[in-house]
Amino acid sequence: MPLPAGVAALVGAGSRPAGGCLARLGQRWLHARSSGAPDERAGLAGQPTHASHPHLLGPDELAPGLHAGEFAARRRALARLLPPGGVAVLPGAALSFVTGVIPHPYRQDADFLYLTGIQQQAVAVLASDGADGCQFQLFLPPPDPEKERWDGAWLGAAAAVQVFRADEVHGVQELPARVQQLAAGASSVLFDFDRVGAFQYAALRQALHEAIGRGKTMPLRPHLHRLRWVKSPGELALMRSSAAIAAQSMARVMALSHAGVGEGALATEFEYGVRRAGAARLAYPTVAGGGADACTIHYSRNDKQVPGCDLLLMDAGCELHGYVSDVTRTWPVGGRYSDHQRALYDTVRRVRSRCLEAIVPGNTLAKVHQLSVRLLSEGLADLGVLPGSAAADFQAGLYRDFYCHSVGHYLGLDVHDTSTVGPHRALEPGVVLAVEPGLYVPRHPQFGRWAGLGVRIEDDVLVTPAGAEVLSCDVPVDPDEVEALVGAGLGAEARLAAASAHGGAASDAEPAVAVSAA
Repeated sequence: MPLPAGVAALVGAGSRPAGGCLARLGQRWLHARSSGAPDERAGLAGQPTHASHPHLLGPDELAPGLHAGEFAARRRALARLLPPGGVAVLPGAALSFVTGVIPHPYRQDADFLYLTGIQQQAVAVLASDGADGCQFQLFLPPPDPEKERWDGAWLGAAAAVQVFRADEVHGVQELPARVQQLAAGASSVLFDFDRVGAFQYAALRQALHEAIGRGKTMPLRPHLHRLRWVKSPGELALMRSSAAIAAQSMARVMALSHAGVGEGALATEFEYGVRRAGAARLAYPTVAGGGADACTIHYSRNDKQVPGCDLLLMDAGCELHGYVSDVTRTWPVGGRYSDHQRALYDTVRRVRSRCLEAIVPGNTLAKVHQLSVRLLSEGLADLGVLPGSAAADFQAGLYRDFYCHSVGHYLGLDVHDTSTVGPHRALEPGVVLAVEPGLYVPRHPQFGRWAGLGVRIEDDVLVTPAGAEVLSCDVPVDPDEVEALVGAGLGAEARLAAASAHGGAASDAEPAVAVSAA
């Protein structure tokens, strides 16, 4: 596709726009701070760069180990997947608010982050340039000095070109007219209409009204998920680090566990550990379910103390430069599994081992799940959890009362990553997935001593040519090793008990006291 006139004027063959051109670009859509003066904020990136965070990012890196060139290559790969003459329109995430004008910490849409590296509100429009390149337009919020007093300055036009390699930059006020014009001349428009809460969604929906009526629109997400499914070396380095941070923090939580410990205190200790190690946030709300609450898959109240006779199931992960981890362990807070707790735990542990052996190129997640159902059904029959029921009875559907989720899911920029890929695609080297067999016995008298027991073991696993590589191996699975670790940090028992009583986190550091405006 020929370059639009605006791009041709700015971009020469294989070159970036010159400085004077950048100044004119900024003047075209940014407000001047003083009469006739170019807006100096056009050069602001609005997020860490090598210039502002040289301790974190190398030259040309948009995230540690991920250079601007890799993001440009991703855009070119997407352009090759577009129908001839097609245009892709992708909005970033919108702000969400705690209340009123107080925003939650911003988290970018995974697809938008993958394509651009931008961690701010924006809209991207991409099209093939007719060769092996991609024409990349960005639409940004215009400067607003009053908002910036509260929320800080965001990405400017010059940085959008110099740092993020946009070919054209426009203000969002131009978005409807320009997208409508692009759609009119395109053979097809790839846009996901279910991104209802996205930045500028309403404006985009209206701008594409005519394209919808002409049947020119189709989903974009499947193409992006196809690209995101197999991770690059830089992505894998971040995923290894994310998994290691989560596993090490969970091992520390195990060591601080004891009879009567508070679920909330342990959850807070996990968050403290991953944040201290550099994670931006939790990957999802931590599950710290003691006793029968281990059977509630997404339990998140974390509001009770756990008796020494009970198990605690912790499902937790972190997000490191966009890439997430997802780890689960189940341990006795009193330091020793009872006979029936250990029997159920060992059943799940053996199934985990067999499932890991099945994580090889060419196999599928669906087949691994089928394997887990068969093995867990055999385990339930062997344990006698439901007297009179054979393995065939469980495998025929009865297992769902004790195992209600899939054995795993893909992992990456989202916890349940690349969902449109589906479980039937043959695994390839470079794919990362969470493997998480579990058994959950309902708290009902008919199950006797098994009632209310829940066990899940979950690891982050990389598919390699040789098979599975467990990325979250820094927290033990072997029950003897688990028992040896639980309570090993009880020199800190007093401060953790105090934290449990007050609902806070235990820390070696003095609490910081600050006054902030809200």
